[in-house]
Amino acid sequence: MLRQRSTSKGKHFDRLVPEKVNLSDYQIHMVEDQKNESLRELDLNEQLRVENSQAKYNNLLKQKLMENKSQSSLFVYQRQPSKYKPYIFENECPSPVRKIAKAPYKILDAPKIKDDFYYQLVDWSMNNQIGVGLGNSVYTWNAITNETTQLLEIEAPVCVSSVKWCDRSDIIAIGDDTGAVRIYDIVKAKILKTYENHNSRVGCLDWNGCNITSGSRDKSILFQDIRTNNDYELSFQSHKQEVCGLQWSPNEQFLASGGNDNNVMIQSIKMPNQSMYIFKDHIAAVKALAWSPHQPNILCSGGGTTDKCLKFWNTSNGQLQNSIDTGSQICNMKWSTNTNELVTSHGYSLNQVAVWKMPKIERIATLYGHSFRVLYLALSPDGENVVTGSGDETLRFWKLFPSKNKNSNLVNQSKLDSIRLDIR
Repeated sequence: MLRQRSTSKGKHFDRLVPEKVNLSDYQIHMVEDQKNESLRELDLNEQLRVENSQAKYNNLLKQKLMENKSQSSLFVYQRQPSKYKPYIFENECPSPVRKIAKAPYKILDAPKIKDDFYYQLVDWSMNNQIGVGLGNSVYTWNAITNETTQLLEIEAPVCVSSVKWCDRSDIIAIGDDTGAVRIYDIVKAKILKTYENHNSRVGCLDWNGCNITSGSRDKSILFQDIRTNNDYELSFQSHKQEVCGLQWSPNEQFLASGGNDNNVMIQSIKMPNQSMYIFKDHIAAVKALAWSPHQPNILCSGGGTTDKCLKFWNTSNGQLQNSIDTGSQICNMKWSTNTNELVTSHGYSLNQVAVWKMPKIERIATLYGHSFRVLYLALSPDGENVVTGSGDETLRFWKLFPSKNKNSNLVNQSKLDSIRLDIR
């Protein structure tokens, strides 16, 4: 359950004794001075000769360069030197920098949360409920009341492998490691449907209206309408290995999927039997996917341990727009709905959270705190906060983005005390 946790020394002489002057030394110095004086006179004569030659050359060069110039171009006004330093521009103000708190404002203990790259165990609902899969159980934590509720417990040794809230209701989809998908209504406190169409674990889920889409280790993607009694409406069989990530586009017409075969696929709901695009540029498994809410045809994908790259795709023409090496395994990502920024969570070897400014893909914050891979990431309904989950058995809450209602990008951050809670 979720509960609260508490200098060198100088030489010194005892007397002053004047030194004796050696006559022979004095005579030698006189001879040397005379020689040096003669050399200086020779050097001066040589310098004058060189300067005269240089002056003659410069005059000749000017005549040749200027012989075709009109008289009007010889005398022009020069711009008066600025009284300001060259790097300061008049009327230019530096753009304000938004401060992002480096520490989480809340920490929850999450015992038994799996340290598995292929699982999806944390999600944040539109009604401010956080669903978490812990072992064979699913819990919710209410971000408003701080109340914890156990939704259901599956008979061991079955483990929860994925959770995903429906955008439009208090319904949560729950996948397990046997291939089953349960649809649970938290208001009615009961399971509405159970689908058993996969023959291996369901590691990723996403909703499209009232339709739940599930991706499995059996390489299949199933699309099911929970309002009907059909087993499934559509089936996609495109990946050659486990399906690691699923994400529907903002207009709900295109499905992006990432696989353990290192591929990203784009499929249309109107043409389920064939892929629109297959992107093969990653060199590791692709779990992290995010569509831009600001430019809906742009998809970002993130590669695993041997890849570490963020890649941006234009799904209107199938072209790779940009790519950047993050230096660490990319486990998850979310695109801010309030500002054009992306948050990514990472595993090997840095276990960090990063915030990127678009479209320059400029890293504006790097946050540390987790001691294991940051596998899980969810965005709050107001778009201001994220929660991250890790194999270190903690959930951490971060204030990352400005309010959607504020005109300014500046956020005044107060010093936040970490509150440690226990989720179960």
